[in-house]
Amino acid sequence: MGVVTKGCKLGCCSPEVAGLPNGGWSEDGLHLDGRRREHLRREWAATSARIDRMQADYPKCKLCGQSTLRLDAAGLCSKVTDAHKAYRVRLGIPAVPAPAPAARGRGGRR
Repeated sequence: MGVVTKGCKLGCCSPEVAGLPNGGWSEDGLHLDGRRREHLRREWAATSARIDRMQADYPKCKLCGQSTLRLDAAGLCSKVTDAHKAYRVRLGIPAVPAPAPAARGRGGRR
């Protein structure tokens, strides 16, 4: 690992803080040095924004607004919460959506 001279790439950590061993995490990985909290908050925000941009054109569930690859006949995602079930029943379709056919070539476990 090289020596950090300018701080972190997000500009929120000093060179000393950016150079903490294990990125500021304790040896057991359960505790974070308080000086790295802002860095992780910025990193999480940047990652979330990137995911939102990637999913911007995905269809949204009419009830909960979740982005999904596919909606059922009622325009809902595949959740089976009581609210989702009640909405489907009001429209006269089965309360639980049929499982989606396995998508081929989309990655995941095989």
